[in-house]
Amino acid sequence: MEAPSGTNIPTQLRMKSEGVWEISYVPKVTGKHRLEVKVNSQHVTGSPFDVEVKGKDTSVLTIGREGSGVGELDRPVGVAVDKDGNIVVVDRGNKRVQVFDTDTGKPLNSFPLDDMFPHSIAVDSNGRFLVTSPGKNFGIRRYSKEGELLNTFKPHRMMCPFGVAVLQDGRMVVVDGERESCLLQPDGSLIRDISKGRLQFPEFVTVDESRGVVYVTDWGAHKVIAFDLDGNFKFDFGKEGQNDGEFKSPAGVTLDPTGNIIVANRDDGRLQVFGPDGTFVRTVASVKGGTPYGIALTPDGYIAVACSAGHCVEMYRYK
Repeated sequence: MEAPSGTNIPTQLRMKSEGVWEISYVPKVTGKHRLEVKVNSQHVTGSPFDVEVKGKDTSVLTIGREGSGVGELDRPVGVAVDKDGNIVVVDRGNKRVQVFDTDTGKPLNSFPLDDMFPHSIAVDSNGRFLVTSPGKNFGIRRYSKEGELLNTFKPHRMMCPFGVAVLQDGRMVVVDGERESCLLQPDGSLIRDISKGRLQFPEFVTVDESRGVVYVTDWGAHKVIAFDLDGNFKFDFGKEGQNDGEFKSPAGVTLDPTGNIIVANRDDGRLQVFGPDGTFVRTVASVKGGTPYGIALTPDGYIAVACSAGHCVEMYRYK
């Protein structure tokens, strides 16, 4: 492997399976690199290969473009990963959900929404979709994997449901723009309020079931607030600003497999990572697609970001 300057970059070679080898390397600079692959001093087909190394702020894949056709998006907001590892997007302007292949961005499926103003989406353990909608036709709607409307929930005291997360047993945590955050039964009935007046303008939510902790982004307070499932306040982190660990209107939030918290800043596009206790870890990237809203982490380690103003979903490498 040669860097753009012509200097050699060390590579590592290992056998993944019989007849399949993996070449790994860690480039230090961006730009066009050249990789030569030889067997018995003879180039393999296609060698030398040109490898374009991009900075961390460059997405590895852009899904969708502005429009109303198949695979096109109009102000996407919520995003999730379905049971097959595909990207599921709330296409707000077109009032539909679209499903895309994670690796290629190819559109796989779509179905219309009965919501007037769809916002967030979650996938339950049975592969069904839960979509929230504030506004005149507010509610939480459950759709089958095929896109058939199964149920509509309008929980008591919730007029403006935004973020939704679903637990393994089917219970739901929903945040309401009217400062509420509630734990609901699978049938949509209220179990308890779990915010108790601590929220200003909550929008997205995620749940760490292993720790029993709910994380809510509050764009009005420029914080993430943590509660337990019994409704007790645990801690919060962040403040308004552009430094590490600070927020400018935090929006989408999700977890990695170790419990780290990934948060998207809507106003400046930063994707920041925090430990389970709220300690700042690192910044993954600054989203260039325009106005990040919902985010989701794919099984193979990419962050999918719904970019509303960019009418697309941007994929960034997390690991």
